[in-house]
Amino acid sequence: MKNLISLLTIILFTNIVSAQMSIEVQAKGAANSTWLLNKNISDKGATQDYAAAWGSSYGIAANAYFGMTGVGIEFLYNTHNANYTGQDALIAGDYTSSIKLQTIQIPLLLKFQSEKGAYIELGPQLTNISKATYNIDDQFGVLSLIQDGDKTEEYSGSYFSGVLGFGSKIAFGDLPLGMLIGLRLQYSFGDLMGVDGQGNTLGSEESPSIWHPSHEPTQAVSGGIVIGLTYTIQ
Repeated sequence: MKNLISLLTIILFTNIVSAQMSIEVQAKGAANSTWLLNKNISDKGATQDYAAAWGSSYGIAANAYFGMTGVGIEFLYNTHNANYTGQDALIAGDYTSSIKLQTIQIPLLLKFQSEKGAYIELGPQLTNISKATYNIDDQFGVLSLIQDGDKTEEYSGSYFSGVLGFGSKIAFGDLPLGMLIGLRLQYSFGDLMGVDGQGNTLGSEESPSIWHPSHEPTQAVSGGIVIGLTYTIQ
């Protein structure tokens, strides 16, 4: 991660001396397909399986461009959901479950733009988890009685992700205002820990779960559409 940040810094400052500077202020939101992936869940077969889930984010951003190269920082309120489905005749019967993570995301991105407004962005992102809520709807009502509720303590307080995005800024004529539309992909590093599809702890490297034979890390994965408004100061 330190090497990535150093590389982004070197690329940016090699363009500062001779380039014209501009500042962008943005308000943006995103609709994302969101997943929490863990090998211990993947290996459960029909007992636990992933289902499609959706989340959203919104917030503000500031970008500084030196010619076609820039750097940006964002502050986003984000909801990252994960859904599961399965069959467990002894405990839950047929069930569906979900986990909802409420987070704050702070990406620091290196950006490249064309004269017509197309852009690509990449860089690290810090995510802080403020709350994790679990819910299960099971056939026999057993797990819903004991597992529903706050699971924040089961998750790591924060984690880093890699971010890759691309899109375009569409100017409103000669005005400094424009519309932003793009796509963004995110993949986390490290281990979020958390709970499985039935609400049982996934544990940590230092404290493995009694519900699984060995500890496996949990990764947050998402991809979605970004839209917003941008104001440019030349």
